[in-house]
Amino acid sequence: MSCGESLSFRLYGSAMSTITSLTQVDDFGDEQQRKLFRAITALCGVVLFGTLGFTLIQDNWDIWKALYFTLITITTVGYGDYGLTPAGERFATLLLVVGIATATYAFGQIVQAAISYQLAWRRRMQKAIDQLHDHYIICGAGRVGQTVCERLAEKSMPFVVVEKDADRMQWVRSHGSMVLEGAATEDELLILAGIQRAKGLICATESDSDNIVITLSARELNPDIQIISRVNDNQSMRKLHRAGATRVVAPAIQGGNDIAELLIHPNLSAFLDQSSQTGGGYELAEVRIEEGSLLVGQTLLKYGTAEQSLVFVAVRDQDGKTRIRPGANEKFVPGQVAIVVGEPDAVERMCQLAQAVAAFVEV
Repeated sequence: MSCGESLSFRLYGSAMSTITSLTQVDDFGDEQQRKLFRAITALCGVVLFGTLGFTLIQDNWDIWKALYFTLITITTVGYGDYGLTPAGERFATLLLVVGIATATYAFGQIVQAAISYQLAWRRRMQKAIDQLHDHYIICGAGRVGQTVCERLAEKSMPFVVVEKDADRMQWVRSHGSMVLEGAATEDELLILAGIQRAKGLICATESDSDNIVITLSARELNPDIQIISRVNDNQSMRKLHRAGATRVVAPAIQGGNDIAELLIHPNLSAFLDQSSQTGGGYELAEVRIEEGSLLVGQTLLKYGTAEQSLVFVAVRDQDGKTRIRPGANEKFVPGQVAIVVGEPDAVERMCQLAQAVAAFVEV
Protein backbone atom coordinates (compact mmCIF):
# COMPACT_ATOMS: atom_id res chain seq x y z
CA MET A 1 0.00 0.00 0.00
CA SER A 2 1.21 3.53 -0.76
CA CYS A 3 -0.16 6.44 1.21
CA GLY A 4 0.63 9.21 -1.25
CA GLU A 5 -2.69 8.64 -2.99
CA SER A 6 -4.65 10.01 -0.02
CA LEU A 7 -4.35 13.55 -1.37
CA SER A 8 -6.50 12.60 -4.37
CA PHE A 9 -9.26 10.85 -2.40
CA ARG A 10 -11.39 13.99 -2.14
CA LEU A 11 -11.20 14.63 -5.88
CA TYR A 12 -11.83 10.94 -6.52
CA GLY A 13 -14.94 11.03 -4.34
CA SER A 14 -16.21 14.02 -6.28
CA ALA A 15 -15.55 12.28 -9.58
CA MET A 16 -17.21 9.08 -8.41
CA SER A 17 -20.30 11.00 -7.30
CA THR A 18 -20.46 12.29 -10.85
CA ILE A 19 -20.02 8.82 -12.30
CA THR A 20 -22.78 7.46 -10.05
CA SER A 21 -25.26 9.79 -11.72
CA LEU A 22 -24.32 8.71 -15.24
CA THR A 23 -27.31 6.42 -15.41
CA GLN A 24 -29.74 9.26 -14.81
CA VAL A 25 -31.67 10.60 -17.79
CA ASP A 26 -31.53 14.26 -16.83
CA ASP A 27 -28.70 14.79 -19.31
CA PHE A 28 -31.20 14.35 -22.12
CA GLY A 29 -32.61 17.79 -21.46
CA ASP A 30 -36.25 18.66 -21.00
CA GLU A 31 -36.79 19.31 -24.69
CA GLN A 32 -35.46 15.90 -25.72
CA GLN A 33 -37.65 14.18 -23.15
CA ARG A 34 -40.72 16.07 -24.34
CA LYS A 35 -40.03 15.15 -27.97
CA LEU A 36 -39.66 11.49 -27.07
CA PHE A 37 -42.83 11.53 -24.99
CA ARG A 38 -44.81 13.18 -27.80
CA ALA A 39 -43.49 10.71 -30.37
CA ILE A 40 -44.38 7.65 -28.29
CA THR A 41 -47.78 9.12 -27.41
CA ALA A 42 -48.52 9.82 -31.09
CA LEU A 43 -47.49 6.29 -32.09
CA CYS A 44 -49.67 4.74 -29.40
CA GLY A 45 -52.54 7.00 -30.48
CA VAL A 46 -52.26 5.86 -34.10
CA VAL A 47 -52.20 2.19 -33.07
CA LEU A 48 -55.26 2.71 -30.86
CA PHE A 49 -57.03 4.67 -33.60
CA GLY A 50 -56.39 1.96 -36.20
CA THR A 51 -57.36 -0.89 -33.88
CA LEU A 52 -60.68 0.69 -32.87
CA GLY A 53 -61.40 1.77 -36.47
CA PHE A 54 -60.97 -1.70 -37.97
CA THR A 55 -62.89 -3.27 -35.09
CA LEU A 56 -65.91 -1.03 -35.82
CA ILE A 57 -65.71 -1.04 -39.64
CA GLN A 58 -64.91 -4.68 -40.37
CA ASP A 59 -67.53 -7.24 -39.46
CA ASN A 60 -66.38 -10.22 -37.42
CA TRP A 61 -62.97 -8.70 -36.66
CA ASP A 62 -61.98 -9.01 -33.01
CA ILE A 63 -59.66 -6.54 -31.35
CA TRP A 64 -56.56 -8.74 -31.76
CA LYS A 65 -57.02 -9.09 -35.52
CA ALA A 66 -57.62 -5.36 -35.80
CA LEU A 67 -54.46 -4.62 -33.78
CA TYR A 68 -52.42 -7.05 -35.89
CA PHE A 69 -53.63 -5.51 -39.16
CA THR A 70 -52.94 -1.99 -37.82
CA LEU A 71 -49.36 -2.90 -36.95
CA ILE A 72 -48.55 -4.51 -40.30
CA THR A 73 -50.13 -1.52 -42.03
CA ILE A 74 -48.18 1.27 -40.32
CA THR A 75 -44.95 -0.75 -40.50
CA THR A 76 -45.56 -1.44 -44.23
CA VAL A 77 -45.03 -5.17 -43.74
CA GLY A 78 -48.30 -6.31 -45.31
CA TYR A 79 -49.32 -9.97 -45.52
CA GLY A 80 -51.80 -10.00 -48.40
CA ASP A 81 -55.49 -9.18 -48.78
CA TYR A 82 -57.61 -9.52 -45.66
CA GLY A 83 -60.92 -9.04 -47.51
CA LEU A 84 -61.46 -5.41 -46.53
CA THR A 85 -64.80 -3.80 -47.21
CA PRO A 86 -64.85 -0.57 -49.26
CA ALA A 87 -65.09 1.39 -46.02
CA GLY A 88 -62.21 -0.62 -44.60
CA GLU A 89 -60.07 0.13 -47.67
CA ARG A 90 -60.69 3.86 -47.29
CA PHE A 91 -59.83 3.68 -43.60
CA ALA A 92 -56.68 1.65 -44.37
CA THR A 93 -55.61 4.29 -46.88
CA LEU A 94 -55.97 7.00 -44.25
CA LEU A 95 -54.12 4.87 -41.72
CA LEU A 96 -51.28 4.27 -44.17
CA VAL A 97 -50.69 7.98 -44.70
CA VAL A 98 -51.03 9.00 -41.06
CA GLY A 99 -49.57 5.87 -39.53
CA ILE A 100 -46.41 5.61 -41.63
CA ALA A 101 -45.59 9.27 -41.06
CA THR A 102 -46.18 8.95 -37.32
CA ALA A 103 -44.25 5.69 -37.02
CA THR A 104 -41.32 7.12 -38.97
CA TYR A 105 -41.25 10.19 -36.72
CA ALA A 106 -41.54 8.09 -33.54
CA PHE A 107 -38.80 5.64 -34.49
CA GLY A 108 -36.57 8.54 -35.50
CA GLN A 109 -37.05 10.19 -32.12
CA ILE A 110 -36.30 6.92 -30.32
CA VAL A 111 -33.04 6.49 -32.25
CA GLN A 112 -32.12 10.12 -31.64
CA ALA A 113 -32.82 9.72 -27.93
CA ALA A 114 -30.62 6.62 -27.75
CA ILE A 115 -27.76 8.44 -29.48
CA SER A 116 -28.25 11.51 -27.28
CA TYR A 117 -28.17 9.35 -24.17
CA GLN A 118 -24.92 7.70 -25.24
CA LEU A 119 -23.32 11.05 -26.06
CA ALA A 120 -24.51 12.52 -22.75
CA TRP A 121 -23.09 9.50 -20.90
CA ARG A 122 -19.72 10.00 -22.57
CA ARG A 123 -19.74 13.73 -21.80
CA ARG A 124 -20.40 13.08 -18.14
CA MET A 125 -17.79 10.34 -18.08
CA GLN A 126 -15.22 12.74 -19.51
CA LYS A 127 -16.26 15.40 -17.01
CA ALA A 128 -15.63 12.95 -14.17
CA ILE A 129 -12.21 12.03 -15.60
CA ASP A 130 -11.26 15.70 -15.96
CA GLN A 131 -11.70 16.10 -12.20
CA LEU A 132 -9.08 13.45 -11.39
CA HIS A 133 -5.52 14.27 -10.35
CA ASP A 134 -2.72 11.90 -9.32
CA HIS A 135 -4.77 9.00 -10.65
CA TYR A 136 -3.78 5.85 -12.50
CA ILE A 137 -4.47 4.83 -16.10
CA ILE A 138 -4.94 1.12 -16.81
CA CYS A 139 -4.47 0.22 -20.47
CA GLY A 140 -6.25 -3.06 -21.12
CA ALA A 141 -8.89 -4.81 -19.03
CA GLY A 142 -7.98 -8.44 -19.61
CA ARG A 143 -7.25 -10.82 -16.74
CA VAL A 144 -4.23 -8.83 -15.59
CA GLY A 145 -5.96 -5.49 -16.02
CA GLN A 146 -9.07 -6.64 -14.16
CA THR A 147 -6.96 -7.83 -11.23
CA VAL A 148 -5.26 -4.43 -11.08
CA CYS A 149 -8.67 -2.71 -11.19
CA GLU A 150 -9.99 -4.78 -8.31
CA ARG A 151 -6.89 -4.14 -6.23
CA LEU A 152 -6.91 -0.37 -6.79
CA ALA A 153 -10.65 -0.24 -6.09
CA GLU A 154 -10.08 -2.02 -2.76
CA LYS A 155 -7.68 0.76 -1.77
CA SER A 156 -9.99 3.54 -3.10
CA MET A 157 -7.24 4.67 -5.46
CA PRO A 158 -8.58 6.64 -8.46
CA PHE A 159 -8.09 5.11 -11.89
CA VAL A 160 -9.33 5.20 -15.48
CA VAL A 161 -9.40 2.19 -17.80
CA VAL A 162 -8.72 2.39 -21.54
CA GLU A 163 -10.16 -0.58 -23.40
CA LYS A 164 -11.45 -1.29 -26.92
CA ASP A 165 -13.25 -4.59 -26.31
CA ALA A 166 -16.98 -4.13 -25.64
CA ASP A 167 -17.31 -7.06 -23.21
CA ARG A 168 -14.37 -5.91 -21.14
CA MET A 169 -15.69 -2.36 -21.13
CA GLN A 170 -18.97 -3.68 -19.78
CA TRP A 171 -17.09 -5.49 -17.02
CA VAL A 172 -15.41 -2.25 -15.98
CA ARG A 173 -18.71 -0.35 -16.01
CA SER A 174 -20.44 -3.08 -14.01
CA HIS A 175 -17.85 -2.56 -11.28
CA GLY A 176 -18.58 1.17 -11.14
CA SER A 177 -15.29 2.31 -12.67
CA MET A 178 -14.55 4.81 -15.42
CA VAL A 179 -13.58 3.54 -18.87
CA LEU A 180 -12.72 5.11 -22.21
CA GLU A 181 -13.36 3.21 -25.43
CA GLY A 182 -10.52 2.84 -27.89
CA ALA A 183 -6.92 1.77 -28.36
CA ALA A 184 -4.51 3.04 -25.72
CA THR A 185 -1.85 3.34 -28.42
CA GLU A 186 -3.55 6.57 -29.55
CA ASP A 187 -2.12 9.69 -27.93
CA GLU A 188 -5.50 11.43 -28.05
CA LEU A 189 -7.06 8.77 -25.87
CA LEU A 190 -4.27 8.97 -23.30
CA ILE A 191 -4.75 12.74 -23.17
CA LEU A 192 -8.49 12.27 -22.60
CA ALA A 193 -7.60 9.88 -19.76
CA GLY A 194 -5.61 12.69 -18.13
CA ILE A 195 -2.09 11.43 -18.80
CA GLN A 196 -0.56 14.84 -17.92
CA ARG A 197 -2.22 14.75 -14.48
CA ALA A 198 -1.83 11.01 -13.83
CA LYS A 199 0.51 9.56 -11.23
CA GLY A 200 0.97 6.18 -12.88
CA LEU A 201 0.15 4.13 -15.96
CA ILE A 202 -0.23 0.36 -16.22
CA CYS A 203 0.29 -1.28 -19.62
CA ALA A 204 -1.74 -4.48 -19.27
CA THR A 205 -2.55 -5.36 -22.87
CA GLU A 206 -1.77 -8.82 -24.25
CA SER A 207 0.46 -7.37 -26.99
CA ASP A 208 4.08 -6.51 -26.18
CA SER A 209 4.27 -4.23 -29.22
CA ASP A 210 1.21 -2.30 -28.03
CA ASN A 211 2.73 -1.98 -24.56
CA ILE A 212 5.93 -0.60 -26.05
CA VAL A 213 4.02 1.99 -28.10
CA ILE A 214 1.89 2.97 -25.08
CA THR A 215 5.02 3.32 -22.93
CA LEU A 216 6.74 5.54 -25.52
CA SER A 217 3.67 7.76 -25.86
CA ALA A 218 3.08 8.03 -22.12
CA ARG A 219 6.71 8.87 -21.38
CA GLU A 220 6.63 11.62 -24.01
CA LEU A 221 3.34 13.07 -22.75
CA ASN A 222 4.36 12.92 -19.08
CA PRO A 223 8.10 12.49 -18.43
CA ASP A 224 7.59 12.08 -14.67
CA ILE A 225 4.86 9.43 -14.70
CA GLN A 226 5.46 5.99 -13.21
CA ILE A 227 4.95 3.32 -15.89
CA ILE A 228 4.50 -0.36 -15.05
CA SER A 229 4.23 -2.63 -18.06
CA ARG A 230 3.28 -6.22 -18.58
CA VAL A 231 5.48 -8.32 -20.86
CA ASN A 232 4.88 -11.74 -22.38
CA ASP A 233 8.12 -12.33 -24.29
CA ASN A 234 11.37 -11.98 -22.33
CA GLN A 235 13.01 -10.48 -25.41
CA SER A 236 10.67 -7.49 -25.15
CA MET A 237 11.72 -6.72 -21.57
CA ARG A 238 14.77 -4.65 -22.52
CA LYS A 239 12.79 -2.82 -25.20
CA LEU A 240 10.17 -1.78 -22.66
CA HIS A 241 12.88 -0.49 -20.31
CA ARG A 242 14.43 1.48 -23.17
CA ALA A 243 10.99 2.82 -24.10
CA GLY A 244 10.71 4.32 -20.62
CA ALA A 245 8.97 1.77 -18.42
CA THR A 246 9.70 2.19 -14.72
CA ARG A 247 9.06 -1.47 -13.98
CA VAL A 248 8.40 -4.45 -16.25
CA VAL A 249 6.48 -7.47 -14.99
CA ALA A 250 6.21 -10.84 -16.71
CA PRO A 251 3.07 -12.55 -15.30
CA ALA A 252 4.22 -16.02 -16.37
CA ILE A 253 7.64 -15.64 -14.72
CA GLN A 254 6.17 -13.94 -11.66
CA GLY A 255 3.61 -16.72 -11.30
CA GLY A 256 6.33 -19.34 -11.53
CA ASN A 257 8.42 -17.56 -8.91
CA ASP A 258 5.41 -17.33 -6.58
CA ILE A 259 4.76 -21.06 -6.91
CA ALA A 260 8.42 -21.81 -6.17
CA GLU A 261 8.36 -19.49 -3.12
CA LEU A 262 5.32 -21.35 -1.79
CA LEU A 263 7.41 -24.52 -1.82
CA ILE A 264 10.69 -23.03 -0.59
CA HIS A 265 9.38 -20.52 1.98
CA PRO A 266 5.78 -21.53 2.80
CA ASN A 267 5.53 -19.53 6.04
CA LEU A 268 6.97 -16.35 4.52
CA SER A 269 4.62 -16.69 1.54
CA ALA A 270 1.66 -17.13 3.87
CA PHE A 271 2.72 -13.98 5.76
CA LEU A 272 3.02 -11.91 2.57
CA ASP A 273 -0.27 -13.25 1.22
CA GLN A 274 -2.07 -12.33 4.42
CA SER A 275 -0.54 -8.85 4.45
CA SER A 276 -1.81 -8.23 0.91
CA GLN A 277 -5.39 -9.26 1.70
CA THR A 278 -8.01 -6.81 2.92
CA GLY A 279 -8.84 -7.53 6.55
CA GLY A 280 -5.83 -9.82 6.89
CA GLY A 281 -4.99 -8.66 10.43
CA TYR A 282 -1.77 -6.86 9.49
CA GLU A 283 -0.52 -4.94 6.52
CA LEU A 284 2.82 -4.37 4.83
CA ALA A 285 2.85 -0.81 3.50
CA GLU A 286 4.99 2.08 2.33
CA VAL A 287 4.42 5.52 3.80
CA ARG A 288 5.78 8.62 2.07
CA ILE A 289 6.57 11.54 4.39
CA GLU A 290 5.24 14.74 2.80
CA GLU A 291 6.61 18.23 3.28
CA GLY A 292 4.78 19.81 6.22
CA SER A 293 3.78 16.49 7.75
CA LEU A 294 3.33 16.23 11.51
CA LEU A 295 5.81 13.33 11.44
CA VAL A 296 8.68 15.50 10.19
CA GLY A 297 11.27 15.83 12.96
CA GLN A 298 9.88 13.01 15.08
CA THR A 299 12.11 10.04 15.86
CA LEU A 300 11.12 6.50 15.03
CA LEU A 301 11.35 5.70 18.73
CA LYS A 302 8.87 8.43 19.71
CA TYR A 303 6.32 7.50 17.08
CA GLY A 304 6.86 3.76 17.56
CA THR A 305 6.11 4.17 21.27
CA ALA A 306 2.76 5.76 20.41
CA GLU A 307 1.97 3.10 17.77
CA GLN A 308 3.38 -0.05 19.28
CA SER A 309 1.76 -2.36 16.71
CA LEU A 310 3.93 -0.84 13.96
CA VAL A 311 7.30 -2.31 13.03
CA PHE A 312 9.68 -0.22 10.90
CA VAL A 313 11.20 -2.58 8.36
CA ALA A 314 13.21 -0.14 6.23
CA VAL A 315 13.59 3.50 5.23
CA ARG A 316 14.25 4.72 1.69
CA ASP A 317 15.74 8.20 1.29
CA GLN A 318 15.18 10.57 -1.62
CA ASP A 319 18.55 9.62 -3.09
CA GLY A 320 17.31 6.03 -3.46
CA LYS A 321 19.36 4.51 -0.63
CA THR A 322 17.49 1.97 1.49
CA ARG A 323 18.39 1.16 5.08
CA ILE A 324 17.11 -2.01 6.74
CA ARG A 325 16.14 -1.71 10.41
CA PRO A 326 16.60 2.05 10.80
CA GLY A 327 17.88 3.35 14.12
CA ALA A 328 15.45 4.31 16.88
CA ASN A 329 16.80 7.87 17.05
CA GLU A 330 16.51 8.49 13.33
CA LYS A 331 14.12 11.32 12.45
CA PHE A 332 11.52 11.44 9.70
CA VAL A 333 12.42 13.83 6.88
CA PRO A 334 10.32 15.06 3.91
CA GLY A 335 10.46 12.84 0.84
CA GLN A 336 11.44 9.79 2.85
CA VAL A 337 9.57 6.50 2.41
CA ALA A 338 9.11 4.23 5.42
CA ILE A 339 8.34 0.53 4.93
CA VAL A 340 6.23 -0.61 7.88
CA VAL A 341 4.20 -3.61 8.93
CA GLY A 342 1.39 -3.51 11.45
CA GLU A 343 -2.33 -3.46 12.08
CA PRO A 344 -4.31 -1.83 9.23
CA ASP A 345 -5.72 0.89 11.51
CA ALA A 346 -2.25 1.83 12.74
CA VAL A 347 -0.93 1.94 9.18
CA GLU A 348 -3.84 4.18 8.14
CA ARG A 349 -3.20 6.57 11.02
CA MET A 350 0.43 6.89 9.99
CA CYS A 351 -0.62 7.50 6.40
CA GLN A 352 -2.83 10.37 7.53
CA LEU A 353 -0.07 11.91 9.64
CA ALA A 354 2.43 11.53 6.80
CA GLN A 355 0.45 13.96 4.67
CA ALA A 356 1.04 17.68 4.70
CA VAL A 357 -0.86 19.38 7.50
CA ALA A 358 -3.12 21.36 5.13
CA ALA A 359 -4.09 18.22 3.19
CA PHE A 360 -4.62 16.28 6.41
CA VAL A 361 -7.01 18.91 7.80
CA GLU A 362 -8.82 19.12 4.45
CA VAL A 363 -9.37 15.35 4.28
